[in-house]
Amino acid sequence: MGARPHFHVIPPGYDGYTILPRKILMGHLSLYRKYRSQTFSEVVGQGHVSATLQKAVVEGRVAHAYLFSGPRGTGKTSTARILAKALNCEKGPAPEPCNACTPCREITDGTSLDVVEIDAASHGSVDDARDLRERVAYAPVGGKWKVYIIDECHMLSPAANNAMLKVLEEPPEHVIFVFATTEPHKVLQTLLDRCQRYEFRAISSVDVTEWTARVAKQEGIEVDEDALALIGSRAAGSMRDGLSLLDQLVSFAGKKIGYEDIGRLLGSVPEEVLYEAVDLISERDAGAALMFADRLIRSGRDVREFVRSLVDHLRSLFLILHAPAAQEILDASDEQIERLRAQANRFDSAEILRILDLSSEMFLQLRQAVEGRLVLEVGLARMARPDLHSTPASLLSRIERLERVAGIEGAEFERPPAPAPAPNKEPTRRQLPKAAEEARRKREPAAAAAKPAATATKERVPEESLADEAEPAQVVDLDPGDLDIEKIKLAWDVVLQKVKKRKISFQALLLPAMPVAWNSGELVLEFGPKNRFHKDQVSDLNAQAPLAEAFHETFGVRPQIRCVLNENEQVALTEASPDPGEGDESDSGRAEASGPKDAIDLIRESFKDVEIVEES
Repeated sequence: MGARPHFHVIPPGYDGYTILPRKILMGHLSLYRKYRSQTFSEVVGQGHVSATLQKAVVEGRVAHAYLFSGPRGTGKTSTARILAKALNCEKGPAPEPCNACTPCREITDGTSLDVVEIDAASHGSVDDARDLRERVAYAPVGGKWKVYIIDECHMLSPAANNAMLKVLEEPPEHVIFVFATTEPHKVLQTLLDRCQRYEFRAISSVDVTEWTARVAKQEGIEVDEDALALIGSRAAGSMRDGLSLLDQLVSFAGKKIGYEDIGRLLGSVPEEVLYEAVDLISERDAGAALMFADRLIRSGRDVREFVRSLVDHLRSLFLILHAPAAQEILDASDEQIERLRAQANRFDSAEILRILDLSSEMFLQLRQAVEGRLVLEVGLARMARPDLHSTPASLLSRIERLERVAGIEGAEFERPPAPAPAPNKEPTRRQLPKAAEEARRKREPAAAAAKPAATATKERVPEESLADEAEPAQVVDLDPGDLDIEKIKLAWDVVLQKVKKRKISFQALLLPAMPVAWNSGELVLEFGPKNRFHKDQVSDLNAQAPLAEAFHETFGVRPQIRCVLNENEQVALTEASPDPGEGDESDSGRAEASGPKDAIDLIRESFKDVEIVEES
């Protein structure tokens, strides 16, 4: 940059005490240092900070203390240096430094006596703070301002912070403090209150990729587009990390870099390995998943890198299922999208989310784990076996697995008939609200009348009867414009049977529900206080399709479904009192008390002809 050469004395062994120019001794200059931003316009991704500081310099509204916070490698200390140059430039204060005058060149070279950079990690004691407090009284040497840049200021000790409070409250007119930190939550509030705070954002992968391509072109380095994109994504929002990775790749592969070179250097996981892992998870083969983990570790691949890549792969599958413009988000080719879609179709949405949560949890555990092998094995086993992970999503996955194992997905099964009540006796039942009890009595005769004509029944019908029917009988024939809650209650059992045809596990979730209101196309379902799990699952908009379709088939109206919880419902069982003059107490019709049944019990009752071969 036209800087004057600096000379250093080196130890004997070369040619006595020989004085050589600094350029000869420095050797290779890292790319991130060589291409460090020198003007506000060169600071990538921080336009909100640059514009505000430029305006403050031009209008003479520069604060005496700033706090620059944000991820590493986003330009905090570079911006502090540019601010110092803009203030001390011979043509300034100016919105952009000229980088040609003596003050600008000295600040760029790090030799200016008016700009002092302090690393708080190694100079954060109270003695260092007191020494700094004494030095700020001295006037600038060659410029107009003295600028103190204190990096990683969260490392300052509490005593050092307290020692600096006085000078921060009443600093000399020629002094500006710039504090930089990656962890602003660790900075003492007393320091934060005395600074103007600027948040530096993580740089987008697109910006990192574009800047890296410019540097590579200027350095004469040939880099594939796929390799550049991978560098941008691996930089994780840090421009310094992106340029450091490019520098490392040049040392590894020379000035012609391909996508495979990054994989060999960083130990990246091939796509085929990720597809194989997810296929094993979809097959629910825990044993094969453990064998896969053994092969992965024996091949020498880094476990953390594999799990990080697995998280990215599962995210792609999730986006394929839900995002309308997944190809634009993933920036993948048509062939890649089709392959991802084929694998994503092996899962439902809940299963993808469950596996994605487990992989993210496994990635966090690996940061603190002493032995990564155990974390990998346990994580893959839990992904392949939902029964090893006790969450609502795992429970639904287990129910759907029972359907597939039994081969009855989409089939219809009737609930076991209720035992007939004793003659002239009222059976014991749960005490329901009055409206719910009336609806229950209405549903019973409606269901009894509809049963012979319902298509969901599995009773055998004589062939002669089938031949006589020209068209199947309609269970409900209602005018959609004349629909009300009483008609819905009367035909609710028919709706449930149609839901069962579509998805029996969702019908099991609806069994404790009672329709209680119909308002302008909105159906309100009420669940008892002990059925919160059922209510939460039915409330999921992505899971309501079976009920909405069954309702539309029955009434010709597609509803909006809202679920509520009846916190005041009485769930205690009471015994019915015997009628006067009715035999002895043994004939009182007293029913055996039983607790609420969960989804597994309801499914077990529905599978009356199926033998349970495994239960966890």
